[in-house]
Amino acid sequence: MQRRFLARGLCASIASLLFAVSAAAEDTATAGALFDKGVADMEAKRFDSGCPAIEESQRIDPRPGTLFTLAECLSGWGKVASAVARYQEYVDLVSLLSPQQQARHRDRLVTARAQLTKLKPTVPTLMLVLPANAPAGTTVTRNGETLGSAALGLALPVDPGTYDIVTRAPGMPDRQTSVTLALGDAKRLELETGTPTAALPAPPPPVPPVTTEPTVAATPPIERSSGSGRRTAAYVAGGVGIAGVVLGSVTGVLVLGKKQTVSDNCPNHECNDEGYSAVNSAQRLALVSNIGFGVGIAGLVVGGVLLLTGSDGKPQQSARAWQPTLTASNGTYGAGLLHRW
Repeated sequence: MQRRFLARGLCASIASLLFAVSAAAEDTATAGALFDKGVADMEAKRFDSGCPAIEESQRIDPRPGTLFTLAECLSGWGKVASAVARYQEYVDLVSLLSPQQQARHRDRLVTARAQLTKLKPTVPTLMLVLPANAPAGTTVTRNGETLGSAALGLALPVDPGTYDIVTRAPGMPDRQTSVTLALGDAKRLELETGTPTAALPAPPPPVPPVTTEPTVAATPPIERSSGSGRRTAAYVAGGVGIAGVVLGSVTGVLVLGKKQTVSDNCPNHECNDEGYSAVNSAQRLALVSNIGFGVGIAGLVVGGVLLLTGSDGKPQQSARAWQPTLTASNGTYGAGLLHRW
């Protein structure tokens, strides 16, 4: 059993090793193709395509020779700061090799050191300085690359060219500027954070709605109204009285109709569903009928009083002596005249 487990583990290890070797071989082939293309473009002075290809080859399969070639390409492209950085990396890397390996790079080492001596004085530097009152959280980007706070205030080596600088401060508009550097330039750029964005004015407080009490026209006393006005009021009261009597009559007839339904469905005072519903409906109709008769009688009485006591152009003494009344008791309504002494 133990041998079987050992055999399985050995097979897994061999498979993993073969996979890694296969992947490494594929990466090496890709890096070799990129290197060949980059060198061909570099020799044709197509540095903008040749240098990125060589740099990608170095990323996939790092080698001292590829690094030296990349430095040569960048130097030919005029990117002296990047070339100096790659030459220095190459010299440092070769110094870690064995004497036998260093011997293979003797000629390249001589070239790299000579290029460092030649190019370093020509490397431009750019110092970006934030004002002392820059708010916390202010950031600075150079051609889209954010610079750390430690990089601000230092003369940083850069390649010749134009750089777009953007300063972003919290609560303030972005400030953008550009600077162009040639070989050997050393520039210091004082950055600005701008002024705080003006706050929008606070909206005015809401105006409370103006509420006006509805104006109710006071009804003039009966004794002060003209004869024509009393007749109009008498007709209105009489019309209301007639409508009330009609309503009471109609609902009374409906109550009588419900009475027969109750008799048929409530023998011995025990009602089924239809009888119970008819009882409730009859009670409601009876209430409406009583109210209708009460209102109707009151309206007729008031209208009659207004007609009997009204006289155009004369004081209404009799109207002051009599007052219409409406009474209600146990669902029954009544109307009449009350004499005031």
